[in-house]
Amino acid sequence: MRLSLATSVVVALLAAAPCPGAEPVTPARTRVPLIKDADAWKRLPAAEKNGDKPLPSWARALADALPRTTAAMLELDYLHRARSPLDAPLRGKMRWVAAHANRCAYGEACAAADLRRAGVDEAAIKALAGDLAGLAEKERAALAFARKLTVAADTVTDEEVARLIKLYGEKQVVAMVLLLAYANFQDRLLLVLGVEVEEGGPLPPLDVRFARDGDPPKVPHRKVADGPPVKKPGKPAAEEWDTIDFGGLQGRLDKQRERPGRIAVPSWEEVRRGLPDGYPASRPVRIKWSLVCLGYQPELAVGWSACTRAFGEEAKQDRVFEESLFWVVTRSLHCFY
Repeated sequence: MRLSLATSVVVALLAAAPCPGAEPVTPARTRVPLIKDADAWKRLPAAEKNGDKPLPSWARALADALPRTTAAMLELDYLHRARSPLDAPLRGKMRWVAAHANRCAYGEACAAADLRRAGVDEAAIKALAGDLAGLAEKERAALAFARKLTVAADTVTDEEVARLIKLYGEKQVVAMVLLLAYANFQDRLLLVLGVEVEEGGPLPPLDVRFARDGDPPKVPHRKVADGPPVKKPGKPAAEEWDTIDFGGLQGRLDKQRERPGRIAVPSWEEVRRGLPDGYPASRPVRIKWSLVCLGYQPELAVGWSACTRAFGEEAKQDRVFEESLFWVVTRSLHCFY
């Protein structure tokens, strides 16, 4: 079976569940071609600043096939690593905990480098792999949440979220969730692509801003070589997939709707007042998770939306295939949504 690189980005979300406590995985070799920095910059949209700096290896792997998506991901990476409302030591530690749980050596290395730049010593970084018992309650709660959300998100309880909100406040907790959502997406992408840490050590976050005007660059046609034979998966057990009919599914959704939310959902009028300049605000947003993300952390939420929007426009995937993948992912994560 041949997969386009665009499809492979989506398939990255289907990576096997992490194995807590196992050693990080360092790939034997990168599984996709890495173009040179100069060639990657030519394919990316025009940069308004820092358009000549070294690029992370994952950007060099993606820029040829998905230039606009790669540009949006570079900007989002900088937001989470350098401009997050979470303080630098906390966001770096949460990112490291997620990468360690996912067994992603690249993610660990980048998070550790960010922590060193933030003044965190080697002993404190090494201690993150332990039971966290020596940490203060506030930090321990955040890092335990990062680990649990990574390995078993559906087991996070109302009480755990309420405790985090009490310790940090709603805005900070939304920032944590957005950071961990990005971290888990990125780790799966890194593991599937097999990219290695850049020569000379992990690169610092790249403060790059891409132009918003003009036509998007044309994506060159490229042939993707056949990979190794893919083992045909077995048929899922009937009790896992086939026993819930449409009526049963609707019943479960009704029960979910009756549950009180863990965080207050702002109104569209409240959200609109805090949106960044240039964000389209003529049509009201009604999706609750969008209102929460845009209301509490508009910059981080808009950065993620830019990635998904660019990918949808560039990849042009079959909608049935795309929604089927989405179903498999959410079903595997036990996500009611």
